[in-house]
Amino acid sequence: MGTLFVDNLKHQSSQGSGTITIGASGETIKAASGSINNIGIGMADQWRLTTSFTGDAVPIASNWERNDTSPAVGSSGSYSSSMSESSGIFSFPSTGIYYVKFHATFSLSSNSRFNAIRIDVTENNSSFSTDALTYNHISQVASGQTFTSADLDIILDVTDISNIKVRFSVEHHDTNTSTSGDSTQDNTYVRFIRLGDT
Repeated sequence: MGTLFVDNLKHQSSQGSGTITIGASGETIKAASGSINNIGIGMADQWRLTTSFTGDAVPIASNWERNDTSPAVGSSGSYSSSMSESSGIFSFPSTGIYYVKFHATFSLSSNSRFNAIRIDVTENNSSFSTDALTYNHISQVASGQTFTSADLDIILDVTDISNIKVRFSVEHHDTNTSTSGDSTQDNTYVRFIRLGDT
């Protein structure tokens, strides 16, 4: 076994756009102890709802922005490539295995037996189905607004960026329930992390 010493490793015919394969199927590629490994997560992006709204939203179709509060990832763009959003539908920048998280914050001055949050996925860029669903509730214990929040996440195999997309929805027992948004902090937000290749 020998050691190869190089300063740069580039594709011989398409520098800057080619694919370099290190290792073979079944092998383990690892960084030496104490070295800095920047090969890990290939993409991270985060978005938030900027404005509160009342009632159901299937999906939450407006008032999304990429987190632009320094020093959060997103304040100068996402880490690496980024998601795109149109009318509440989020598209992936490349194929891969993605971790997707949805956090929603709600408030109400009375009782709501359920507040549902959903992650919906389409595989044909048309019809959506619910991939993840959870509930919480609001029980007013004193006068004034009562707040609650809920989290939901999935790991998604994105094999086709033209057809596989996600959206985020909320539904309530009491449609006077408010979903909280803010342009300076994350109250209702989503996270996207590319974990590796599909």
